[in-house]
Formats: sequence, C-alpha cells, structure tokens
Amino acid sequence: MPWHPADRHDVIRVTGARENNLKNVSVEIPKRRLTVFTGVSGSGKSSLVFDTIAAESQRLINETYSTFVQGFMPTLARPEVDLLDGLTTAILVDQERIGANPRSTVGTVTDTYTLLRILFSRLGEPHIGTSQAFSFNIATISGAGATTVQKGSRTIKERQEFSITGGMCARCEGIGSVSDFDLTALYDDAKSIKDGAITVPGFSMDGWYNRIYGSGEFFPADRPIRDFTPRQLDALLYKDPVKIKMDGINVNYEGLIPRIRKSFLSKDREAMQPHIRAFVDRAITFTTCPECHGTRLNELARSSKIGGISIADAASMQISDLTTWVRTIDEPSVEPLLTELSETLDAFVEIGLGYLSLSRPSGTLSGGEAQRTKMIRHLGSALTDVTYVFDEPTIGLHPHDIARMNDLLRSLRDKGNTILVVEHKPEVILTADHVI
Repeated sequence: MPWHPADRHDVIRVTGARENNLKNVSVEIPKRRLTVFTGVSGSGKSSLVFDTIAAESQRLINETYSTFVQGFMPTLARPEVDLLDGLTTAILVDQERIGANPRSTVGTVTDTYTLLRILFSRLGEPHIGTSQAFSFNIATISGAGATTVQKGSRTIKERQEFSITGGMCARCEGIGSVSDFDLTALYDDAKSIKDGAITVPGFSMDGWYNRIYGSGEFFPADRPIRDFTPRQLDALLYKDPVKIKMDGINVNYEGLIPRIRKSFLSKDREAMQPHIRAFVDRAITFTTCPECHGTRLNELARSSKIGGISIADAASMQISDLTTWVRTIDEPSVEPLLTELSETLDAFVEIGLGYLSLSRPSGTLSGGEAQRTKMIRHLGSALTDVTYVFDEPTIGLHPHDIARMNDLLRSLRDKGNTILVVEHKPEVILTADHVI
C-alpha cells in the first residue's frame, strides 16, 4: 500500500514534559502497540502517563462539549508540557471502585447480564416478553386514558391502554434488600422541629430544611414530636412529595424517610461519605427482600427457565460454572449470541475472576477486581483506535493469571488500540512491544 500522509500520525509525541517531578522529558510512543512504563518509585511514570498524556486527552475531549455541560465537569488545567501531538481518546482503567449505584452488578457493568437477558427472552419457557422483562431496573407498569386524535376534519376521542413488562421486584425496587428505620436515630422526640429535633446528617435547622420542615404546613414545628398526632407523625416521616408555598416560593415537601432514601440510599454504601455511612449503619437495618429472596427480580422473570435454570439462578452461579452451563445450550438460532456470551465469560475466567457471579454488587469489588472487571467491559467494546491506560493491572495476581492478563492486554492491542501500562512485573515488561 502506498505511503499516505495520515501515516505520519502513528506515534504520540511528548516534548518537554515537566508535570510534577518530570524534568523536560521527551518521548515518542508508538500507536496501536503495547507500551510499558517502568522504573523506581518517584521516577515519574504516573506523572507522564496519567497526569500528562491521559489528562490532556480528557481536557481536550471535555472542551468539545457545550458550555452548559462543561459546567458540570471538573475544570482541568493544561499539563506542564511544551508539545503533545498524536493524542487519541484516553480511557483510564484504574483501581477505583466501580460506580455508586446500588443496582450496579458485575453483570450490568460489563453488559454480560444484557446478553443473558436477551438469551432468556429468546429461549426461556414460558416466554414472558422481550429482554426488558428480565431487567431488575425496569418496573412493570400499566395505564389507560383518553386521547384526542385528529383525523382529517374530525376530532376523535379514543381510549388508549399501555403496559410495560419489566423484571423489577416491586417490594425492593430491584435492590435485593429492604430497609427498616430506627426512628430514634432520626429525631429526638423530646424536642420540637424548631429546636433541632431532626438528627439526620445534613438536615440542619439552620438552613433550607428549617424552612421546609419548620413551615408548620403539616404539623406544629414548635411542639415536641412526642406530642404529634399519628397523622402529623406520618406526615413528618412518610408523606409523598408535594408542593408547598413559603414566602411566595414553591418548594417540595417530602417526608424524612423517602428523602433519606433518595439522598443516601440511592448510592452504594462504599461510595458514601464516612459520616453518612456511620449514620446509615446506625439508623437503618437491611435484610434480604422476602419477595425476591435477594434476586432483585419479580416472580414472572424468575418463572421463565432454560433447562430448569432461571435467569436468577444463572446470575448467581460462579462465572466458571455459568460458562460450563452456557456451553450446554445447543440452539442454532442464537449461536452468535451464545458465542459472544461464552467469550465474555471465558475472559472472566482467564483473568482470574471466575469465582465471581454476575449478581455480585459492583461496589463490593476490591480495587484489583474492579480494574479487571473494567477490562472485561472494554474487551467487548466496538471502539477502536483508543488509548487504554492501566495502572499496575497485575497487583494481587497469581503468576499463572499474569500470563492471562498479558493475553487480554494483547487482545485489546490487536483490536487496533494503544495500550499504556504502568507496571513493575518482569512478566508484563517482557510482553511489551515498547518499554519506557
């Protein structure tokens, strides 16, 4: 093939990098190759890879968004470097915990559960609907009402009905556990609202909450809570959101418990601030949902099976066992789907994560497990010509698993991506195409 001008952009050029402890470092990094950065502690590996190359790539991407969207993003300064050329989109695969959503599982963050849902929607007996019928993030809802339809010169009123079949357990709302509140941890019933009876972190009576709960709209704010009528106490604790007017301004009033659920329990416990986590541990008891038994799925979703196995059973298997079960399914109509699912599950096993299950909450993964799980997600991505940045991906791995990790790094490279790895292990350094 004849030379093309685009071929000049086959390297990432860094000239005069001075971020942190770097001293005018200049390097050329080949694209679509596996490059390992190694050296003693403090030599500047992370400063070059993360704080210079990855940081500038992220800054340039952020600048492509509208000013409104950028307002919600962190402000990134340009790294201390004379020239950066040939950058591509950088994706950081670090050891930070995955997400803060309590509905996030190993299966959902890697899209493996999505493949499983499609499989059951095609082969499950009895057939209950599309793949969303097996999703614990979609509730089953139905409704009806009158609609006005214009047909030519006539206006016709018609009654319309709709329904959505989802897999979410209605009792726990797809969380898998239910919560019970210790009311004594929420308020001091000897005090009035005005005197600071509410003891929930962040619900100080000195600010906005004082105006909302102290409005006297549903209960007397100057009377001790122990003197509230049952109806008044119910309004304080459980009332659904409703608009009230204060000083001519419309604001939303909501009971303490639903507000706590939205503010605190919408996050994974490990993602909470320490004082919030301490309050949740003190005030709220979590137990396995008695309706779905922790599977997050409603009875309809659990009733559809393949060879006697429900999707809840499959998701709770060890991934190494799930891989074996998937291979027992012989159905030509879904062969491409089975192939993709098997390859993804095999990658879990090869990277040393075969002991996990797809139902495992992602917030409970260790740093090393989280990093390898992110790698599985990117292996299935359709993106190419991306720069993937890894921070010591072999930490905690058995030597046998390091060889498998190397295979996965090479697989990412062979899809046309640039792989940058900060690493000390000789086994990884030896597999690199380029070493800095």
